[in-house]
This record gives sequence, structure tokens and C-alpha cells, in this order.
Amino acid sequence: AHALAACVAPPRQPIEAMPRPALGAAAALFVASLLSASLGPAASLEVARAGIALRGGYALVRWGAPVSTTEVSKGLASQQPSLVSDSESKSALGVDGPHLSLGSGWTLHHVFGAIIYFAFFLAICVIVPIVLREKKFFDDHVAGSGRTFWQYMSYRFTDWFTVDGYAPSLVLLFLTLALIVTGAIAYALLVGGSPSHALWRIFVWSTGSPAEGETTGGGRFLGTLVTVCGLIILSLLLGIVTDVFGTTMREIKQGMSPVIEGGHIVICGYSECTRCLLEELGKARESEGGGVFVVLAEQDKETTQANLTGGTLDLSGSRVIVRSGNPSVMRDLGQVSAGSAEKIVILADTSLAPEDADAKSMRTLLSLRTKAWPTNGDIVVQCCSESNKQLFKKSYGDEEKVEVVVVGNIVAKLMAASSQQHGLAGVFSMMLGFDGDEFYCEEWRDLVGCPFREAVFRFPDAVAMGVLTAEGECKLNPGWDYTIQEGEKVIVLAEDNDTYEPSDEPWYVGMDLPTVSAAKAKDIAKRLRTPRASGSSPQKVLIIGWNSKIGPLLGSLESMLAEGSSVDIYSPRPAEERKEVIANIQLETGLEYKSFEVKHRDVDPAKVCSRLELSRLQHHQYNAIFLLADGDLDHKAADERTMMCLTQLQHLDPPGPDIVAHPFDPVVEMCEDSTAEHLKICGFTNFVHSNSLVSQALAAVAENPAINSIYAELMSGLNNHFEFRCYEEFLCEGEQPPAELSFWEAAHRVSLCGDISLIAWTAPAGSGDKEGGGVDKGEGHDDEEVQGLGGPNFEMNPKDKTTPRPWTPRDRLVVIRRSEPGDR
Repeated sequence: AHALAACVAPPRQPIEAMPRPALGAAAALFVASLLSASLGPAASLEVARAGIALRGGYALVRWGAPVSTTEVSKGLASQQPSLVSDSESKSALGVDGPHLSLGSGWTLHHVFGAIIYFAFFLAICVIVPIVLREKKFFDDHVAGSGRTFWQYMSYRFTDWFTVDGYAPSLVLLFLTLALIVTGAIAYALLVGGSPSHALWRIFVWSTGSPAEGETTGGGRFLGTLVTVCGLIILSLLLGIVTDVFGTTMREIKQGMSPVIEGGHIVICGYSECTRCLLEELGKARESEGGGVFVVLAEQDKETTQANLTGGTLDLSGSRVIVRSGNPSVMRDLGQVSAGSAEKIVILADTSLAPEDADAKSMRTLLSLRTKAWPTNGDIVVQCCSESNKQLFKKSYGDEEKVEVVVVGNIVAKLMAASSQQHGLAGVFSMMLGFDGDEFYCEEWRDLVGCPFREAVFRFPDAVAMGVLTAEGECKLNPGWDYTIQEGEKVIVLAEDNDTYEPSDEPWYVGMDLPTVSAAKAKDIAKRLRTPRASGSSPQKVLIIGWNSKIGPLLGSLESMLAEGSSVDIYSPRPAEERKEVIANIQLETGLEYKSFEVKHRDVDPAKVCSRLELSRLQHHQYNAIFLLADGDLDHKAADERTMMCLTQLQHLDPPGPDIVAHPFDPVVEMCEDSTAEHLKICGFTNFVHSNSLVSQALAAVAENPAINSIYAELMSGLNNHFEFRCYEEFLCEGEQPPAELSFWEAAHRVSLCGDISLIAWTAPAGSGDKEGGGVDKGEGHDDEEVQGLGGPNFEMNPKDKTTPRPWTPRDRLVVIRRSEPGDR
């Protein structure tokens, strides 16, 4: 900076004799040189060039005598510099040095000085409210954790410094302003003189110019010697500071600095579903202005951040903090403030076998138990094996504090149910996610003593689905005559927890609604019942692929298939290994497969997608086909193999006319979001996004632990069944279907035919569905079969339940029907 200032000084003149405009330009160059240091050598070179150019244009400013703005605008190149004495300058300015007058007693250096003072105090006015706000948050959420406010502010500063790209430049600019302004104020108080002159003196001193004003040879030599020594010492200091700064930055980048937060969510572990989980949690916290999510992963911080931000990560206003460490080590758990967390989610390591993954999660849970962390929060554990569910709850000690989610079972059961109810996976996913309506449980004293039928029709902005007893038991679709007791919460599907409340009286009061006699209602209910499995014909099922969901899938098929059925498994995994795994599953669950016989089809790992090998399967003869994501591959490779097998099977030559062929409508497990679009392009709509379902279930249970029992009840199939029905199935023989129908009218008619609750219907025409509303039917399916039911064609909890809409034979109802003896 001193060299740059010397560039614009006239020959044989000391720096202090420079005019104020030149000094102001040198000051600007000094600040620019500090900022350019963070941008690299190229930027510094440009600043040096600016200093040289400033010297070339120096003749445009006269020394000494005031210059008007008119003269400046006309061009001062014709004016010759004229030197004045120090006494003349003092008489004009009251300070040393010449000046450039701007009129009204103000000079250019006054303007520069005012701008610098204003910028500094403006920065103070911005920083102080931020500090006060952080102090209030610290007192409310963090003060009890044993951390000091200085530690908290250091953490918040380092977090901002590494995330915001402008942070280094802003910090450097503020420190420069702070040095010059505070020094100038001190100089003006101790020595005297105008504030603008004090700014100039401090600036000259900060450039390390001890020879200023010296005219003798000895003084200049001594000043030069001191300057060189000062540069050496400064170089040593800069080396030390650089090393310390580099070490600190390395620790921050590696995720070694502590997280000082309160009321946040800690995610222990990293898996393929972490991105989806963060997005779901972000949606859940969007109405609250966002939340703070801390990911504690064993891999290094930079790799985890790259995986998270490699695609579009929509956090809906929330922020994510990544730290590197072992979730089973107390020190690392303390680094992410696990004790002050609101929720802790323990993710299963999907790269391990189910039992090994549960063992790893168990160790993390025991580490949390050591200090009873979180102090005022809950724990959600992703369990891989159903047999370990109760073990997790008992191991922590406080069973009320731990919720265990066995998501693999939910995915497998959903796939099995989707083979009979096409599109069920889409319906279930809509209930799990936070995009639209979700589950809420709340106690309403106005509904105590009311039958469930009345409660259903008293929620104009929600769909009542059941009750949660005071003991925590979930009763979905408890029956129309069930009486709501004190302490019981009503389970509803609603947009948000503050968007619904019961009305004073049910909708049907005063309505002239059609009735159904008891005898006719009994006949309709009998017609709606699904026949017993033992009475149906044997089925042939094909499973392509192999992963940890094979056990729950076979268990679900055992309750669905008739005796004499067969299940063929096509996988490159050795048949002997598969037989041993299935035998162990039956021993662990105590469930023996009596309804079907398992047959193993071997294939070389390099030929799994071979057209020849797939053609040998004769897939047209199977009643149901399942494609599992191969557990021996990563998610990307597993989806690629799945898509290749599907396209090969889709384009194989059809069987001859003498062979009975079943429609090719496989149930597909997918892992990545992009695969859904590929499946739709190929015409497949009956798929299950396993990672998304895992994330949605974990996020929902983390936000409301009571949801866990609702999911278990939905997928158990013991008390209720999800079904797609035509409205005509609820009419008496000879009764004509209406041309228009409201949601309440449909729900009331359904309620007359047994313990059946309406939760959704196909979207009206013009809301994204096909012509005439309803849903598509795949080729080879009859008119009674629902095809392609998905998000755009489906409406859950309609906002207007009273206004009739056009109803066509293609429209469908989604109902929950209470199980009866003889049901499948």
C-alpha cells in the first residue's frame, strides 16, 4: 500500500505533502489491495495498475488552491500544479496539506471521512441486533447445556463464515474500518485536529511508513531500516496467523467443530434415504419458518455435503449442518449437542445385513442411554428386523421415549397389497408425506359421547379415520356405532393441525338422504366381502431380485394366496443360500409357508438381464410379478438392472393363442427419484419408492410419534383393508347411479353398507386426470380394475365436501373396510 501511495506522489515530495484527492485515491487503493488479497494475484496486479494509472492522470488536480466543481467538469488538464506552503494550507484548511474544495466549507477529504464514519457505524447498527437476537436464542434454548455465550457465538460465526461466500470479504472490510475509525477517534481525542485529518494520519501509520516527513539522510535511512525490519516481523506474524487460520479452516471443513444448537433434529448415520428424509422434515417444519437438522455421518464432512447437495435439495427454509463422527461414540454425540436436541433419528446402515444393521443401531441407542440423551426429546429408530422391535424399546429403559419404525415390513406389505389393488402404493405415499394432507390426532371434548358416525360428518375440513385411545391403541374405522370416550383422540387426515375443527352438528342433520333397509344393506355388505383365500384358485407368483424385504413379502403372500400356489424366485444369488435364508426367516417369525411352494430359478450374475434367460421364465403365465431392487448392488445399479429386466419382459414375444396369458402388470420396487419417470415412460405405474416411503415414515413418526401405531394398523391387514371400489357397488339392485355426487353423499351411502369409511376419490374432470375424470385402465384389464391411480388423478380430503360434482362409471372410491370372519 505504501508503494502504491508512492506511485501517485510527485517526485521528491513526501507523502504528507500530497493533495487530499490523491491521498483519498491512495486510501481507496489500500482498501482495494486488502480486498484483492482474498481474490488472488491477478486482482492484486489490477490494483497496482490502477495506482500507476492514477499517477499518469495526476495533472488533472491542482495543488493548493481551491477548485470548483465547474472547473473539474470542464477538465483540469490545462491547469498546472502549483505548490503552496504549509502555512498557506493551514490557513485554508486548519490542517496540514492542500485540499480540493467542494463548496460550502466542505472539502473532498471531509466527504470521504464522513462516508467512512457512516459506513462503520452503519455496520455496528447491523451487527448489534444480530448479537442481541442470538443472545435471546442462547438464553431460551442453549443456556442450560453448559456452553458459554462466547462459545455459542464462535460456533455461529464459524458456521456463517464457511457457508457464506462473501463472509471473508465482509470480515476483512469491517476489520479495516474498525482499525481506522477507532484509531482516528482515539487520535482526535488525544492529539486533536479534525476527525477527517485523524482518519488520514491513522491510515498513513497503518501502511507502515515511519520515514514520513523526514528530510535528512540519516532519518530516511533509519526509517527504511525500521520498515524492512517491520516487514520481516510482519512476515513472521502472517506465517503464524496463516498456519493457525489454515488449521482452523481445516477443522471446520472436516466437521470437527462442535454444534451449539437447541431444539434441533439430529440424524445419526447416512444412507440413501437421508436426502428424502431431510426434505420431508423440511416440509414438516415449513409452517414454523424452518428447522435445524444436524447430520452425524461416519464419512468425512465434505463427502457427505457433496452427496446431499449433488442434486436439488429443497429444505423449505430449513438449514442442514453436517458433522463427521461415529454416532455410537459419546464425544461425537456431544459434538452435535445430542443432549439438547428435540428429536434424534437413528438410521439403519443399509450396506449391512439386517441383523448387523440393527446391532449397529443398538450401540448408538445404548450410547444415548448413557446420559439419557436427549434430555427433553424423543428417539426414532429405523429397525430392519421385526423381531428386534421390542428389544430396541426395552434397551433404552424409557419405552415412551423411543419409537421403532420397521419400514422394510411396510414396503413389503405394500407391494403385496399393490398386486391386488393397483395404485395402492400411491395412495399410501400421499398419506405418509407432508406435501398435502397428513395424519393428526387431537382430543375434542365436544365429541365425547358421540358415535363415530356423527364425528365423521362433523369435520368439514378433514376426514376422520379412527380414534387413538388413552392407552395409545390405534383403532382405525372402529365402527359407526363406536362411542368416543373421554381421553381418546380423533385421527384425521387434514392439511394442517390448525385447519380443522368439529362443527356444531353433523352434516346430514336436516338432509333428505336416501335410506337402505337392513336386509339390503346386509346383501351389499356380503357382496363387498372378499372371498376366503382357501376358496380361490391357486396362483403363480414370480419374484425377480433379492433383498432384505423377501421375508416380509413372503409372509404377506402367505396370508393372500390359496393353498397349492407357487412362488418362483429369479436371482443370481446361489439357490442354497436363498433356501437357508428363507428357512431362518420361518424359524424367526414362527410362520410356516403352507399356502405356496417356493421354487428357485438360478441365473448367472452376468446374464440376469439377458433376453434369453428372461424368456425362459414364461412370465405371461404368472398371476403376479414382483421386482425387488437387488440388495447386492448400490441403488443406482439396482434400478438400472430393474429397468432393463422390465423392458426386456415388456418386449418379449407374446405367447401362442393356446396359452392363457395374464396381463403384465408388475409391482416394482425403485430406489431413486429419476426411476419413477423412466417407469412412467415405459407405461408402468404400479411401483413403490422404497427410499421415499422410508423417509416419509421416519419423518412423520419424528414429528408425531402416535403416527407409528397408525402405520402399523394400516399395513397389518388384521382389522381393516384398503380397497378401491365403484360407487355402483354400494347401490341396491336396479338402482341407477347418480350423474352428480358430493363427497358427503358418497360417504353417507358407503356408511349404510357396513363399517366402511370413505377417505378419498378420483379427482374431478379438469384437475389433471383423463377425460371424464377417473383413472386409466391398462391394456388387458377389465372395467372393474383400477389402473394407474396416482397423485394427479386422486383427491384426498376434498376441500368442498358438500357441492356435487359429475360422476362417471370410471370414477373410483378409496375406502377402508373393517375385516370380518372369512376375509382375506
